Amino acid sequence: MSKVLFLCVAGIFVGAVIFELYNRSKTKLEFEHMFEGFIVKEADELFVGSLSKNEEQFMDDFKK
Repeated sequence: MSKVLFLCVAGIFVGAVIFELYNRSKTKLEFEHMFEGFIVKEADELFVGSLSKNEEQFMDDFKK
């Protein structure tokens, strides 16, 4: 049940992002550029977050 609730909430946020980007863009090409930039930014933040978590785990293992 919690996974379904999470997917519903995530879907609402994704829809809100797409709606907001659509309202800010003047052309389809501008929308595509803004949407691509948003996806790249989120992917970079996710990568950096997982990398720092792995570095912390590595340092903890190294100290033992």
